[in-house]
Amino acid sequence: MAKQLKRWFAVCMLMLTWVSAAAHAQESMPPVYYHVDSTGNQSVEQLLDKEPSYWSILPGDGASFGYTSDVYWFYFTLAAADYDRMIRIGYPLLDRIDAYFVRDGEIINRIKAGDSYEFDQRQVNSRNFIFPVDTHDEVKVYLRVETTSSMRVPLSIWQPSDLIGSEQALNTATAMYFGLLLCMIIYNLFSYTVTRDKRFAYYSAYIVAIGLLLAGLDGTGYQYLWPWSEWIQYKSIALFGSVVFVFASLVASQVLQTESRAPKLHKGLQGIMIAAGLLFVASLILPYELMINAVLVVAILASSFLIITGFTLWQQGLAYARIYSLALSVLLLAIIINALGYLGFFESFFIQRYLIMIGSAIEIMLLSLVLAIRFNEDRRERLAAEQRLNSRLEVKVKQRTAELEAVMRKLKEMNQRLEVKSNEDRLTKLYNRGVLDDDLPLEVRRARRTGYDIAVVMIDIDHFKKVNDNLGHQAGDEVLVELARLLRVNFRRAGDRIYRYGGEEFVVLMPGAQELGCHDKVLTVTEVIRAHSFKTERGEVKITVSVGMALLNSMPGHASSKQLLEAADNALYQAKNAGRDQIRIARSLNDVSEKP
Repeated sequence: MAKQLKRWFAVCMLMLTWVSAAAHAQESMPPVYYHVDSTGNQSVEQLLDKEPSYWSILPGDGASFGYTSDVYWFYFTLAAADYDRMIRIGYPLLDRIDAYFVRDGEIINRIKAGDSYEFDQRQVNSRNFIFPVDTHDEVKVYLRVETTSSMRVPLSIWQPSDLIGSEQALNTATAMYFGLLLCMIIYNLFSYTVTRDKRFAYYSAYIVAIGLLLAGLDGTGYQYLWPWSEWIQYKSIALFGSVVFVFASLVASQVLQTESRAPKLHKGLQGIMIAAGLLFVASLILPYELMINAVLVVAILASSFLIITGFTLWQQGLAYARIYSLALSVLLLAIIINALGYLGFFESFFIQRYLIMIGSAIEIMLLSLVLAIRFNEDRRERLAAEQRLNSRLEVKVKQRTAELEAVMRKLKEMNQRLEVKSNEDRLTKLYNRGVLDDDLPLEVRRARRTGYDIAVVMIDIDHFKKVNDNLGHQAGDEVLVELARLLRVNFRRAGDRIYRYGGEEFVVLMPGAQELGCHDKVLTVTEVIRAHSFKTERGEVKITVSVGMALLNSMPGHASSKQLLEAADNALYQAKNAGRDQIRIARSLNDVSEKP
């Protein structure tokens, strides 16, 4: 067990080094200014022309102001750049964020975010708050932030590729942590099933509670477990934090045998269980901002009492109480540092975000060691026959755990293969028409919520039947595959998705596109296709394409996703009738306009 702990700790250090290296890929932040709106009534228009003296300079890239009911405004200027950029706020517990992008004194874009909105309303699927910058010009960014949690706003600027790498590193580290918890839960549940020792069941519940608490703190729970419930996200820390100390006290009383060895300390542990249970009930009813301070105070006091209990029994000669005390000390250190951070006294967002994960993981591993030692002591006290039986059962538990993990891996691989096959066109490896039927209504609804436009681009190969007739269907398939590759290479804007609609027809969804930029992009792609030589086994082929486009905001009334697709199809039909190798843009459900 000790060797396993050392190996796991070494892996954690390696992962932290990787995550830290990924964090350094971000761009340098420009100077950030902030303003406290104690009334909460100020609008961005009132702040656009304020003098620099009206703002306060923010020391460092992240703000940490502790618990406050005030609204905070943040402001900085992004210089012009020839590449895409994204803004990330690496703290997932902010209730409402309004991001305004201002150019030449005019608001060109507004994005709403925060965990008071359903998770699927976010533009980027991340537990952090990510805001795409839709312009390469110089732009001023204003952020209005309010929260019942700690006012902490760690800002960073990224290029999309670097941000993807950073998010992957963060997700890998998080997955390792929750993978460890899952393994420990499964192991202890199997141990309970085999031995019927309630301590394993209590300890499994304790690990589940810690996992839910960390999922709430880290935003992972809102992303994967309860994305449909803002209420659970709002209450998660207070609720799950209370449950953690209910089971922590229960595990301590069982493992350290406080009822027989230290009756007074046993009563103290029972008092913690009652207090934490009352906090849980109160958290269901009372506001989070009222309960969080009580939960933090109880967390620090309860952790301190648990350590005192461990040290007291250590002094009484209980050998495994030393390991128990060390485990609780590590977790308490992490809790204290996090509490100081939430109160605004500690600003290392990266260390703080993962310190409690590392602390709780070490504590869980060490307590597992304590539980194993405690169980072994009981086992040595049993009869020789029971010792042999327990040995066989332990081997059986490990075998079943390994079998279960193997089955889970196979099921996961099979599900992934089935999902890819059901969503993918077999020839071109693009999304198929079924995926388009699911995606387009979602994108139309999202465009209506956010105010963005969405373009539907329908592309058809001109005279493709001649290619099949003259060169054969195999050559035609090779042309389709190469055209799909060209479309993937050229439609690379964040959010663009390409589908094979059927035969030689393709559809491109361009969320957030504007008509002029969309037309220019499509025109460039048609020129690339026209100039490209498509190599087949029967020789080279030159092709052209006809294109029909429809933009949601150009349609009258509330056009449906089906009508939007039909308008693009009508525009494609007009392009074909006009002589092919044309682009037509739909202005209504029936008519199209020509662009040169």
